[in-house]
Amino acid sequence: MQKIRFLIKILFLSILFPLCSQSVIDFNIQPIYIHAESAYDIREFNSDSISPFIYTNIPDLSILDVAARKKKFIALILPAILFEKARVKKMYDMIDESAPEFLYDYCNCKTVEALYYCLAEQPTSIIIAQAAIESGWGTSRFFLEGFNLFGIHSFYSGDMKIKAAGSDTSKPVYVKKYDGILSSVSDYLRTLAKSNAYSEYRISRFQNDSINDLLLYLEKYSIRRELYISDLQNIIEYNNLFIYDNLEINQK
Repeated sequence: MQKIRFLIKILFLSILFPLCSQSVIDFNIQPIYIHAESAYDIREFNSDSISPFIYTNIPDLSILDVAARKKKFIALILPAILFEKARVKKMYDMIDESAPEFLYDYCNCKTVEALYYCLAEQPTSIIIAQAAIESGWGTSRFFLEGFNLFGIHSFYSGDMKIKAAGSDTSKPVYVKKYDGILSSVSDYLRTLAKSNAYSEYRISRFQNDSINDLLLYLEKYSIRRELYISDLQNIIEYNNLFIYDNLEINQK
C-alpha cells in the first residue's frame, strides 16, 4: 500500500509541477511554436538575441551532411534548453529561508542548502553534448517518436513510453515518451536536480567547477561509465560547445 501511495505521489507531482511552476513563477516568456516539416524550417539564431522558438515536429536530419546536421540540431534544441534554464533560474531566485514548498517538492529535498545545489545553473554545453550522444544528433527513434533527447528511462506504469528494440521480452526496457522538446529538457534537468546518483555533481556544479571536472560526476548516467565521460569531453571540445554556455533566451 505504501508503495502504491508513493507512486501516486510521484505521478501527481509530475503532473502538478509544470502547471504549478507556470502559474506560481513570474515567467513572462511566451514560446513561439513552429512545426518544422523539413530541416530548412529550423530557424537560424543570432547569439545576441535568441528567440524562444519551440519546435513541435522533428524533421529528418539524417539527410544532411554531418556539419549541417549538427548545426541544425543545435538550432532545433537550443531555444528550448535556454527557455527551461530561464524557468529554473526564476526558481533559483526564489530561494530563501521561506522558499515555497513546491521548490522542495521539485528538488525532493528538505534544506535550503540542497535547494541551491539542486537549482544551480546547468551548463548548456553539457546539455547539448548529452543530447547529441543520446539522440544521435537528432536522428534516434526515441527522439523522433517521443521527443526523448536524453535517453531517460521509464520505470513507472503510468508513464508514456517507448519500448527499446531488442530488449529482453521477460524484462523489457522502456524510455519515456514526451509531448514535446520542452518536456524532455525539463525532465532531464529535474533528473539531475533530484536523483541521488548526481548529488556530488550538483555540489560541483554549485561551486562553478570546470566543465571537465563536472563531467567526472556524470559517470552514472551511462553504463559506459568512463567511455561516456570521454565521449562527452570530446564532443564538447571538438564542436566548441563552450560558446553556448553564456547564452540566454530573449526575454523581451
